[in-house]
Amino acid sequence: MYYLSNLSQEELNVARKIDEYFNLDHMSFQEKLFNALLIAQHELEAEYYGNEFEKSRILEFRDILLMLLNKFPRE
Repeated sequence: MYYLSNLSQEELNVARKIDEYFNLDHMSFQEKLFNALLIAQHELEAEYYGNEFEKSRILEFRDILLMLLNKFPRE
């Protein structure tokens, strides 16, 4: 599915969470990452966070998703 040895521990944790959250056989891992990125971006743009800490967590999550998308070739 993806190259686990090329991932940091943080990236690996996010990858596992995304793969479990989008538990759909018809979606590639890259599609799962892209959809998670869309959700995170929407939360930021719509300001769906309660405080600056939550905002920073969403920003960090989004950045990890972007790194993961760059590490995986299109399937």
